[in-house]
Amino acid sequence: MTSPKPVCLIIGAGAGIGGHVGKKFALEGYHSVLARRSDKKGLDNLVMQIQQAGGSASGHLLNVVEENSLEDLILETEKNIGPIEVVLFNLGAQIGNRSLDDTSVKNFTLGWQIATLALFRLAKTLFPFMTKRRKGTLLVTSATAAMRG
Repeated sequence: MTSPKPVCLIIGAGAGIGGHVGKKFALEGYHSVLARRSDKKGLDNLVMQIQQAGGSASGHLLNVVEENSLEDLILETEKNIGPIEVVLFNLGAQIGNRSLDDTSVKNFTLGWQIATLALFRLAKTLFPFMTKRRKGTLLVTSATAAMRG
């Protein structure tokens, strides 16, 4: 199914920023490709809300730590839905608010894989397409380095 609409890919399409941005782009004429790690029911509900409001969307469960998962989603989207014009990278480290003493190397590595390595892999896979088209936007809203209130 190739969409005649521009495509907005949301990595981290949960109930907060990612889901709201996905809705906004879909209602502005984009096909929103929504990806999140878990909660298939919540993902399906988000897609349904967008479609019921007159927008276009599809959903995918995605664990960015899994080898080639992100790359495969980008290639599949480019091939079967359409050119990705906008990406929202909305993943945080997901390791919680821990002190340095309470952060294991395993947890730190997982956070790095989610919040940093995944962003690198996304750019490395998608930017050649965007460069060839001479257009594209990457938005990063991850608050990995931020302190929570």
